[in-house]
Amino acid sequence: MADVVVIRKIKGVSELRVVFEFPDSNMIVVTGKNGVGKTTLVKAFHAIVNPKVFESSTVHKTVGEGSEIYFELDGFSPFSYTYHSRLGAIDTKDELPGEGAVLAELPIPSGQRFQHFSDIAAQNSEISARNAAQDYERADELIAFLHEVYGGNKFDDLKMVHIGKENYYFIPKSDATYIREDHLSSGEYFLIQIFRLVTSKAKLIIVDELDVALDAAAQVKLFNALKPLLRQYGSRLIVVSHSLAFMNTVDDGGLYYLEDHHDQVSLEQRSFGYVKADLYGFKGFERYILTEDPVLEGFIEFVIRHFSIMPYYQHKTIGVGGINQLRMIVDKNDLDQLFSDPGGVMAIADGDTYSDLCRGYEGQTGMFCSPVQDLELYIFQNREVLLPDVERPSYRESDQAKKASKSYWKYLTVDKGMNANKLYGLIVEHNEREARQLADEIKRFLSLEDV
Repeated sequence: MADVVVIRKIKGVSELRVVFEFPDSNMIVVTGKNGVGKTTLVKAFHAIVNPKVFESSTVHKTVGEGSEIYFELDGFSPFSYTYHSRLGAIDTKDELPGEGAVLAELPIPSGQRFQHFSDIAAQNSEISARNAAQDYERADELIAFLHEVYGGNKFDDLKMVHIGKENYYFIPKSDATYIREDHLSSGEYFLIQIFRLVTSKAKLIIVDELDVALDAAAQVKLFNALKPLLRQYGSRLIVVSHSLAFMNTVDDGGLYYLEDHHDQVSLEQRSFGYVKADLYGFKGFERYILTEDPVLEGFIEFVIRHFSIMPYYQHKTIGVGGINQLRMIVDKNDLDQLFSDPGGVMAIADGDTYSDLCRGYEGQTGMFCSPVQDLELYIFQNREVLLPDVERPSYRESDQAKKASKSYWKYLTVDKGMNANKLYGLIVEHNEREARQLADEIKRFLSLEDV
């Protein structure tokens, strides 16, 4: 099952051809950096209902000569929209999917789910009368959906009334009043609107900003809550999201990444690791070495080069910034796998903070220490032996050795222009056994086989 869309010369997109191949879940997640064209894609689908969508939502002209949107949607004959200069817009004479067969929800404030507030308010008198007469049904299907996302029994008394072509939801109270759906929390109300879309019997649904108003816990559970509904109603769902928590729950093959390569836009299937790396700065590494600060980060990379370690796995060394933060991020990774599973992460601290890093830890992340108590302090306290030809700084040094050592490191590497690798080399040279032990651990971590 696949859907094809081709966009030409619309807004900043010169040409974009996408083939959406749906996994068993019938759900695809589209993500990408801001401004690359995600909303343009949603508007292209919305043009099936409103061809003037590109003109009504911007002060800049986004269509012109050569503008075109071509669709091959599963279950429908191919059709396209092309630019007509007389109309100043795109239009079509092709046979289109029937009303409600394709739904495209725009972002705030344009989407129908955001405009539904006024519709509910307009029906308040009828809802009130139905509540007083107890003329309503239990909203079993919606209750099950909300329970899947939130748990608990908050929605067990949710009722439904059918007015016109719409279902409206509320929770009766013991004093004969009620809580309308639009008076629930923003996240709860939003989920009801998503439920409306998925159960509308539309064959294809596209939603921009799916995760708006939802907390991380709800985002994690939303994917599994939607899957049975999509199967039941025979619908396909394409959503736009920036939520790592949500993307991490998507089936393999269900994540599409929109990228701009020198003015050429592409939208292709990507792994979660690739997307996370590109969106948030890590290029899909397989191993992560977390250190307590940038100085130790540099030392680890020096050790890898000095001992000629040839990593099998692509790795990233990250100076976190403080032993407390290092421990926090290790714990966070154990829980949420920010970088990878714990087996793909190594944490390294200086000797004087190593016990703080390890205290009470029962996880699987490997924890190790540098060859000395503190890299900067070691150079500072042994400078007469290690750097006999370097004159003392002209500034007054702190009486606190730790503070003085940091200033001295900066004095050497910035004021004197000394390469930090020279300092790292001195540490290794005078602590050869301990440095080699650490190098062996790093080699084992980055190698395919045990050292």
